[in-house]
Amino acid sequence: MSDELRDLRHAKNIPAGDMVAVVQRLYPKYDKTMQSKCENGAAYGVDIRADALEALYLAFAPELLEQRRRHKNSGHRLTCRISARLADGEYGLLQQHIHADGYATMQDWITDIVRAYLAGKEAGHDVE
Repeated sequence: MSDELRDLRHAKNIPAGDMVAVVQRLYPKYDKTMQSKCENGAAYGVDIRADALEALYLAFAPELLEQRRRHKNSGHRLTCRISARLADGEYGLLQQHIHADGYATMQDWITDIVRAYLAGKEAGHDVE
């Protein structure tokens, strides 16, 4: 995180004092010395808090904020998951049938099944 703080300041050419002013709205005792320590966190064992870094992005680089959130959350646009557990034999058989039906991945098959199920429910059909 310290590299990210330093990279933001250098990339946007932001004076350290301006960054300090933003963080002081959240943490009034934050100062230039703390800013320097946070930028060199590996040497001091100090990192800026996530909410303070987000405030800095919001103030100085809002265009990068969504990209940063996506990167932090593994970059996936679709974040909700479905999972199930099967016995080894069942899973192997399921994989064979799914690949035979032309699906490249288990995720592709599950997504297709779920969307078909939801479309049927929305159309008022009983789907089993």
